[in-house]
Amino acid sequence: LCGTELSKSTVSDLCKRLDPIVQAWNNRSLREQRYPFVLVDALVLKIREEGHVRARSALIAIGVNEAGYREVLGLMLGDSESEVSWTEFFTWLKSRDLRGVDIVVSDSHRGLVRAVRSQFQGATWQRCQTHFMRNILDVTPKSLQDEFHRRVRALLDAPDTATARLLLEKIQEDYAHKAPKAIAILETGFDDATAVLELPERYRKRLRTTNGVERLNEEIRRRERVIRIFPNRESVIRLLGALLMELDEKWGSGNRYLDMAEYLEWREKRQEAQKQALKIHRLG
Repeated sequence: LCGTELSKSTVSDLCKRLDPIVQAWNNRSLREQRYPFVLVDALVLKIREEGHVRARSALIAIGVNEAGYREVLGLMLGDSESEVSWTEFFTWLKSRDLRGVDIVVSDSHRGLVRAVRSQFQGATWQRCQTHFMRNILDVTPKSLQDEFHRRVRALLDAPDTATARLLLEKIQEDYAHKAPKAIAILETGFDDATAVLELPERYRKRLRTTNGVERLNEEIRRRERVIRIFPNRESVIRLLGALLMELDEKWGSGNRYLDMAEYLEWREKRQEAQKQALKIHRLG
């Protein structure tokens, strides 16, 4: 545009100046805040390594701190979405002082779920309802999909767990023979998909799915589609990290994502009730 040509090596050298900035941000301490809500997801990218194009997973975590603001907690490249990769990712986040995690939201990838339960013991795992519904409908006969979707949606939108369980029992009665595979998935995933029903109502909508992370992934895909194949791992961290830094700054200077006052009060009362129950149990 300015009548000047730049060689590929010059552009590459300029981009590499981003590396220490991105690395410093991606490895920053998380000690200043506690993060009750953490949402995690991964997307598969193609990277050229040792003369071959290989699929690698970019693991991403978003947290909502006690002040109610979202933050990008970190980005790491894994060889796959295995339990080993997710465990390494969570261990790294905890080494940077990630703490205070009450709820982790993710899809039901087996390795991811096992890593969540081992690394965040005591925290609640919320299964993404969008993925859950998709898994159910994939095995539902086409002629029943619309009505079954409405019934399951009503269950997930129930005002409390007791009502959701009553709706589950009714669905089981009506569809046990018509859609046995769908019923099996619904029964198995019910408790994890409805975990948010224990929370105050205002927090349920934004914590019942990983949509917040997936919208972020869409922004990444817009850039990634142009590149298609990354030349190396460093270029992935450079591009994705710079984008995530920008989004993180916008979130930090924008409106609060959630008003956490009601949640913090609810959590304190719940913890006190649990202590009293434990005390009574010990005395008994």
